[in-house]
Amino acid sequence: MSWGRLGIGGRAAVLAGFTAVTLAVPKLLVRRGLAATAETVAVLGAALLLLDCYAARQAGPAGLGDLAGNDYAAGSLAAVALALAGYSRLVPLKLPLPVAIALAQFPLPLLAVDRTAAWVTAALAATAAADAALLVSTARRERRLPGVRGTAAVSFGTVWTAGVLVGLLDSGLVPDFSSGAWPSSLAGGALLAVLAVTGVAVALRAAAGVREILTAVSASALAAGAAAAVLPLVRPAWQVLPYTVAGLAVAAAALYLPGRAEPSVRSAGAFAGAAVAALTLLPSWDDITRTLSGPFARLDGIWSGAHGYGEEWSAASPAPVVVLGLLAAASAAAWRRAAPGAAHEGGGPVPEPAGSAADGHEPAAGVSGRTLSGAAALVLGTLGVALAPAALGWGLPGGLAALLVPAVALVAGAALTGAAGTGGLGRAGNRTAGTSSSGGFTAGGFTAGGFTAGGLAVTAGAVTLQAAVTALAERTATHVALTILALAWTAAACGGRTRTVRAAGAGIAALLAGGEVLAVEAELGLQPRYAAFGLLAAACLAAAVAGWRRGPYGLPAAREEGAGTGAGTGWRLRAADAATGLEAAGYLLAACGLALAVHGSLLPGVRDLPMISLACAVVGVLLAGTALRPDRRQAAYAGTGFLLAATWLRLLASDITVVEAYTAPFALVLLAFGWWRARGGASSSWAAYGSGLVSGLLPSVVALPGGGWTRPLLLGALALAVLLAGTRFRLQAPAVLGGLTLAAVALHELAPWIAQAVLAVPRWVPMALGGLLLVVVGATYEARLREVRRLRAAVGRMR
Repeated sequence: MSWGRLGIGGRAAVLAGFTAVTLAVPKLLVRRGLAATAETVAVLGAALLLLDCYAARQAGPAGLGDLAGNDYAAGSLAAVALALAGYSRLVPLKLPLPVAIALAQFPLPLLAVDRTAAWVTAALAATAAADAALLVSTARRERRLPGVRGTAAVSFGTVWTAGVLVGLLDSGLVPDFSSGAWPSSLAGGALLAVLAVTGVAVALRAAAGVREILTAVSASALAAGAAAAVLPLVRPAWQVLPYTVAGLAVAAAALYLPGRAEPSVRSAGAFAGAAVAALTLLPSWDDITRTLSGPFARLDGIWSGAHGYGEEWSAASPAPVVVLGLLAAASAAAWRRAAPGAAHEGGGPVPEPAGSAADGHEPAAGVSGRTLSGAAALVLGTLGVALAPAALGWGLPGGLAALLVPAVALVAGAALTGAAGTGGLGRAGNRTAGTSSSGGFTAGGFTAGGFTAGGLAVTAGAVTLQAAVTALAERTATHVALTILALAWTAAACGGRTRTVRAAGAGIAALLAGGEVLAVEAELGLQPRYAAFGLLAAACLAAAVAGWRRGPYGLPAAREEGAGTGAGTGWRLRAADAATGLEAAGYLLAACGLALAVHGSLLPGVRDLPMISLACAVVGVLLAGTALRPDRRQAAYAGTGFLLAATWLRLLASDITVVEAYTAPFALVLLAFGWWRARGGASSSWAAYGSGLVSGLLPSVVALPGGGWTRPLLLGALALAVLLAGTRFRLQAPAVLGGLTLAAVALHELAPWIAQAVLAVPRWVPMALGGLLLVVVGATYEARLREVRRLRAAVGRMR
């Protein structure tokens, strides 16, 4: 009898007999002390059991061949898993039970694979619950069952994660998936809740790290499940709201429910719930960005009527506004809970974190958590207020009022926040824990107050910008908004409690005043190149006030106002802080005015170079006046450059051909001044002769394309003389500027000859010469490199 003459039934019987013999051998091997061989044979027996199931399917006894493939596979795997579990009780081996646990993960999912997502979630949840029960029951026998615990942990993590993902997809949390009728949605939510409870049960007994991950995912699943239960009952436009409420509820439960959970576990659950709530903003992100950026997209059509609110732009959904309000309220509650002395779950004050002001160190974790919550509350609340007019369909007056009111409120809050006498966040670091005990503020209080004032100021600045740009839709709205905002920031500059707020208030108020000046000029119909001088006048006024009231830099903390040096000193220091913002605003206004003058003077059909020259002269005078201050001497260089540019532009506008007649006398005067200054030999040649050489050589270099041979000849000779003089007297500025000028003259004179030569020869000749030059340079690279280094060293040794 051969194997080929046996039918499928005979072959199955032979395979079953061989399997029985294989499974019986390990017990004999264990008795002889061959445990490793017994484990190998047992695994082979498990594989033969699976082959027996396949053979039975092919033989088809008792109607097994008529069963569906998934159903038969599920039953076979379950039977093999049970058989191996029983086998592990009979034979003291380590591998059969872990193999049984691994095979037991498949039966229920295979039975549900052809059904709905809810059935798949239920199968995965049931399997994960069984794995969790096994993990919990074997927690105290980990040393005796290492393989069982490891297999159960991996199986639970895989199946539980798959169940949560399928449940989230079915719950509607992930786009492109949605729940059906309410019963199925309720069932899906209940399954997610079961998975969440299972995850928490395992997390309570897991190691650090895994515990936090399981808690976070469980909190997300619980929030999604709670929202999915009511999702079909909510209108489509509001279907993000249940997830927001559920996420915040889970976060609150993680923080406030009584129990002995570790702080890291509570933080993980709260973070996951808050993340689910925050993710509900993603579907509305396009509406949010379009609403906020709408006024900026129409800056090229100011005073053309109200846009962005009303009929020309459909109102945004109110759901994002409600979501932002809920998130802002929750963040504010978290910020309040993190405040020193706030009540925690036990009803007492929140304990100070390690390294707090009590031991003379700045607080770390507590302050950072409160900082994050406060920043989130500010940003989210501000976004909600900014979106509310568009969501409610208000016109321009209502929308602008909805921006001006919070802007003024935020400015007032920034001005009134912080301890009187603090210097803001930067000064807090210089305070000690015991400073100003009568005032009731610790170092942590100073730090937190400084951040709060800065955060309010930043938020107020953003709302101010949004309100100012929105007001550009109409003339009267522009004047009203700029005036109100400028007055609010001026009050903050005068009464702010921190240096940051005082400086920012003065600077922003100056910018808004400059904007109002420009709006008045536009109202009068002035052309841009003339209106630019209004901004330049505002810049000069800001710089003058800043230079008049500016105190020295680096004031120590002991000289802050209220520190015992008198009210007069306090007001002087307040004015000095405001002068910092005024100075920065003056520079920005000057840059905007100069840019507007250049743009307006170069419009098609205008080309008014005298206006550009006059604007450069105003900026140069502004910088020259700033350089009169001892701490602003460097501004003289920029001022000189702008004055020279103004001179050259005026000469260019007047069609002057012999520019040297106007530049040479001033250059000689500057060189004489430089020689007088450099008599001692201590000053740099750039400081002494740089401005004179540039003012004398650069205009002539610019005028080289004018034609004629006299200027190139004389300029080349002069540049050579300057180069030789710089080399002779070891002066860096004459050597460098003379060499650059001589190179420019040589290039100007040789360029036509080179162009003619290139056109006269075949095309391959220039490329061949270039390649030959590269070969020569490459062959003598080391020598050329040494020469360059010697030249650099020689120039560096010059004065």
